Amino acid sequence: MPRNKDFTRRIEILDECLRRRQRKWFIEDLLQAVNDKLDDRFDKKVSKRSLYDDLKYLQEEKGAPVKKCWEGQRVYYQYEDATYSVLNLPISEEEIVKLKDAVKMLREVNDFNLLDDVDTIVNKLEHTIATNVPENRSMIQFEKHTYADGAEYIDDIFSAIKEKSVLKIIYQPFGAPEPQEWVVHPYLLKEYRNRWFLICRRDGSQKVTNLALDRIKKIKNSSLAFVENDLFDADTYYTSLIGVTFPEGELVQDIILKVTGRQVNYVKTKPIHKSQEIVEEPTKETLIIRLKLINNYELQAVLLSYTPDIEVLQPIELRNQLKEKYAAMMNVLK
Repeated sequence: MPRNKDFTRRIEILDECLRRRQRKWFIEDLLQAVNDKLDDRFDKKVSKRSLYDDLKYLQEEKGAPVKKCWEGQRVYYQYEDATYSVLNLPISEEEIVKLKDAVKMLREVNDFNLLDDVDTIVNKLEHTIATNVPENRSMIQFEKHTYADGAEYIDDIFSAIKEKSVLKIIYQPFGAPEPQEWVVHPYLLKEYRNRWFLICRRDGSQKVTNLALDRIKKIKNSSLAFVENDLFDADTYYTSLIGVTFPEGELVQDIILKVTGRQVNYVKTKPIHKSQEIVEEPTKETLIIRLKLINNYELQAVLLSYTPDIEVLQPIELRNQLKEKYAAMMNVLK
């Protein structure tokens, strides 16, 4: 998978070593320090050549005052300015508090392990400016979801999308007797009802595919060239859709609904979809609304959750589909 995390960690370790003047950091010492800490966290080691590249990166990309010092025929490294650090940032205690609050809130609502790294960075920033930010008591509580299968792949897929890396995915759709290996070009991660989906293109295809992360068995990188996303606009693709399913041939249409009884106030204060608009209010307990959506399985499931206080007025196809599902449900309950 993309190596952003261990690279960042290497730079942090080098920065920490070069600030310490208590010892002379020969290349062998730096290599041992970096590998000891990398092995603990990432179960991998770095070569001496990569370490030289990291020192070059510090000098040329970060402008760090890395100085070569000679002891006989040997060279050791240190910062010319012992107060320098790549972590030094013009950030206030108030901003640190806001960052910690943001991380705390994000951790409540998603499965990103990346937040562990963000948390570490915030703690380092806090330490760098020598401030002691107290831990706040809980002031906001989100709905707790069960852990979603496949969430362990989120970080790797996120990195692959960011780095434009092609993936080989061992995938087993529901009902398939055996897992299959698919090569995909990843474009978007989407969550729906605490389940995660990868929106992608299978290699050689001109269609959008969505893969449920809970059906992924394994992920690894592919050496194939990445194909840019020319299939959809990630910012607008799901504007007129509930969920992730795009039925072939379906278009956006007006969904006219009649809401009655106790659901009226719920639907008015928490719209079914952001496209919702009120057409009329014949009585205090009757509401006619319009949604502009594609008719799919997820929409039907949402509407069924409001029964019997919601009625589809149009389109007739959706009305009939819900009647069939409702009748089947009632037969089961008999």
